[in-house]
Amino acid sequence: MHLSQSAAAARVGISRQALAAIENGQAVPSTTIALALAATLGHAVEELFQLESAGIQAAAVGHPPGTRLALAHVGAHWVGHALAASDSVSADALVRPDGAIEMLTAPPDLENRALVAGCAPLLGALVGHLQGRAEASARWLLQSSGRSLDALAAGRVHMAGFHLAAWDDPRAHERLVRERIPGEPLEIVTLVGWREGLAMAREHPPRIDSAADLGAAGVRVAQRAPDAGATVVLHAALAAAGLAPADIRGPRVSSHGAAALAVRHGAVHAAVVAEPVAAAHDLRFLPLSEERFELVFRSRDRAHPGVKRLLDRLTQAAFAREVSAMGAHDTTQMGDVRLVGAA
Repeated sequence: MHLSQSAAAARVGISRQALAAIENGQAVPSTTIALALAATLGHAVEELFQLESAGIQAAAVGHPPGTRLALAHVGAHWVGHALAASDSVSADALVRPDGAIEMLTAPPDLENRALVAGCAPLLGALVGHLQGRAEASARWLLQSSGRSLDALAAGRVHMAGFHLAAWDDPRAHERLVRERIPGEPLEIVTLVGWREGLAMAREHPPRIDSAADLGAAGVRVAQRAPDAGATVVLHAALAAAGLAPADIRGPRVSSHGAAALAVRHGAVHAAVVAEPVAAAHDLRFLPLSEERFELVFRSRDRAHPGVKRLLDRLTQAAFAREVSAMGAHDTTQMGDVRLVGAA
């Protein structure tokens, strides 16, 4: 079908100037307009909007064929994060055998998506409130505190969640993000306070009553990545007990949830996790530290639709009540924002 630009725009219900901006790559259409254009012109959405194809293709570089990708537009670039086979979330694209991307989600639906990295399970509840909203959606990437900050510094996520400082030292988080991401205005928003400590089975031996017991013969302790907040807490507790990291043994686990499951199923005798996770798995809990879990983002991204909706959600009393119902979270400072000026 051959239509003039004016005729095509009229059928879709937009101005000729708006259609010209879309064709020139100066504007990204909403899902409704994209579908209407595709129907009017007799093509698939993916065929029409080749203006996104080069950038999306670049997001697949380095990922082997068969990789499931989560995609989003961060800053001026498309980014792709590999999803593990065990991740029970939908992918936005697949890497084909020839290295090209097969889209599973229309690009217009991804334009306003915020990517949030972090290890707190409640991030799943937070981003879930934006699920299915093309005008402002979000996706959670389960990553350690250190990896989350690295992803933010590299421009691969919009927001990074982290817990690497005690509750009574909020300036420590400010110093940390300033060191990792210099030269840009940043904002830190408090999500929750929680206690982190040793989680253990309630009935199975050996009995562990302090960090000093972790060095006993035969005791297995779940260990996290070096840049995880749980590792910082564990190493501090070991040092206070006169032990070194080399004095304990145990497998590496990937998250708070994986650590709790390792305890529950007897793979390890103890693991450092956040108290809400220990409670959810009915584990005995020995507190070691009080912390705040916070999100950091670039000030320039505050206007991003997905980021804005997430921040709005954090100021709603209903969400605070939901998190409180999950147990062992302190929501008294939820939504409080601190500006970290450019260094």
